Amino acid sequence: MSQIRTPSLVIIETGVANLASVRSLAERLGLQPIVTSDPEEVVRAPFVLLPGVGAFGPAMHKLRERGLDAAIRSRVAEGRPIAGICLGMQLFFEASEESEGVQGLRLLPGKVKRLSGGLPLPQLGWNRIEPEPGSRLLQAGWVYFANSYGVGIEQNFNEGAADTSKAAFPRFDSISLATTTYGSAFISAIEAWRDDRPVLLLCQFHPELSGSFGKNLFARWLELASERRRA
Repeated sequence: MSQIRTPSLVIIETGVANLASVRSLAERLGLQPIVTSDPEEVVRAPFVLLPGVGAFGPAMHKLRERGLDAAIRSRVAEGRPIAGICLGMQLFFEASEESEGVQGLRLLPGKVKRLSGGLPLPQLGWNRIEPEPGSRLLQAGWVYFANSYGVGIEQNFNEGAADTSKAAFPRFDSISLATTTYGSAFISAIEAWRDDRPVLLLCQFHPELSGSFGKNLFARWLELASERRRA
């Protein structure tokens, strides 16, 4: 009798993240969490997660040092699903005020900025996300945040989203956002689709600390992004 293999979720080891809660999320979803810094594993895995706690500059240094930045870009260019959490979401952008002069992964346009509005930073605790009408993956709900930086809602991703002439960034057929207000509004989640598949799921909040809401969000992403559905 052939052995049934547990589906795997490759978690990128950046050296700047506490992975215990992320591993636990994978296990609650019935997945085998595999932590790696091997670029080849990142490129070929069925599902990949880029977590992050810490600063933008050191995290990007670790990714470049191990060739993981190129592996992530290659994966997105091929339309293979990848998720990012907290700092892991921020790394997908061009740069961050937190580490001036450090270039991000440049998979989405825009710069990460310090949250404004005069409230204490970091934002620690529960807050609500509100998705745009028409979002296919994101839903409204209460989630757990731990952040001082984010991307402003003025960034327009859908303008020319399918324009392949913008060679600096990969092509997506559509991009939908969720926003949150903490002093001022910022982007709290992003879903980016290509060929009827959510290539990116990026969360400024921590789904692994957000109870059943976070678990259900990742379960939907895994189902919608699966190779079986695409076949």
